[in-house]
Amino acid sequence: MTLLSVIIPTHNRAKYAVQSIRSILELSPDIQVVVCDSSPVDEISGHFVDSYSSARLQLIRSGQGISVVDNFNLGLEAAEGEYLVFIGDDDFVGKEVVQVAEWARGKKIDSVKFNFPALYYWDDFKHSTQGDAYSATLHITPFNGSVTPHDLKASMRHALDNFGGGVFDMPRAYAGMISADLARRIKLKYGHVFGGVSPDIYSSFLIANESNACVLVDYPVIIPGASGMSTSGQSSSGGHYGKLRDNAHIAPFKNLIWDERIPEFYSVPTVWSYSLLKAVEKVEASDGLDIQPNFGRVLVKCFVYFPRSYKETFSSFRHTAARYGYAKLITQVVGAVWAEFMWVLSRVSTKLFKSKATTDSSVLKGLGTTYSASQGLQQFLTDCPAKLKLPA
Repeated sequence: MTLLSVIIPTHNRAKYAVQSIRSILELSPDIQVVVCDSSPVDEISGHFVDSYSSARLQLIRSGQGISVVDNFNLGLEAAEGEYLVFIGDDDFVGKEVVQVAEWARGKKIDSVKFNFPALYYWDDFKHSTQGDAYSATLHITPFNGSVTPHDLKASMRHALDNFGGGVFDMPRAYAGMISADLARRIKLKYGHVFGGVSPDIYSSFLIANESNACVLVDYPVIIPGASGMSTSGQSSSGGHYGKLRDNAHIAPFKNLIWDERIPEFYSVPTVWSYSLLKAVEKVEASDGLDIQPNFGRVLVKCFVYFPRSYKETFSSFRHTAARYGYAKLITQVVGAVWAEFMWVLSRVSTKLFKSKATTDSSVLKGLGTTYSASQGLQQFLTDCPAKLKLPA
């Protein structure tokens, strides 16, 4: 059986996917790459004709109109590895990913969360204020190579309390690692590993709830990429807000019934909170629990950062208050205002003292693709004194 499958869902982004696929396949014969391509035209397979067996590379034409969630689930079905890593088509992984999978198998670790000390910016990435200053660069911040036990329940509580803020400390399949056995258990219990409208957020909550043992790795094993066409690139340039049903990401969800507790417009907080809420409902139904996220937090985010959608936000406020009580929701909102203020303050403080904090960081320049960035990272890690410390 293959040790590790790296699954890459992609759509109309062959420019990035081909380079990432090539960089990963060259790392180790113990890695299988599964590509689920929903593009109308196949621009990937021609680069790999007769180069690899299906045990090493599976190119799946998932068909037009498929949602990102279905594309992730399709990739999961095709993967043959004992351990699974999902990445974006503009991301890449380091060669140590095989060591981590081998170690996790031996120690019966079924989920691995990674810190991201290395971030890659493609040559077409444009920053909202600094233009192409980040283009074709790999940014590496200090890391110590530690591998430590991770508190799953605390990670779930933090995500629920900061509802709409992201994955935070929960383990992940996307930009993380899980065992195929854990994926099978989740599918058997909940129907699917990926759901909602954000497969990352949805799956993370189920993984955290079902994982038996998780570790946190502080080493550049998975390297997130940001390109001109990625969601990271869109977010940095302000292209991540609009009407829900008009958004290209949401359109493939043909029978989507939006939850009235979440403001119905497209934004990062609303997509994330909706997807986490759908995972919460799965756990509640299966385990007989009553899990109540901090709805005040996402409502405050919507009021503050998306004032043009105040009608949708007020509507969700009323529906949520009617369900849980006005006193409780108003208390959450008041607390969320203070929490959001402190978060903004911390961001400002970080930027003010950024010059001092970044003196130990390294920037590798002239790396136009993930293929060249992968080679650059390997050379950097060879010379770096901090090594991956997998416990015996």
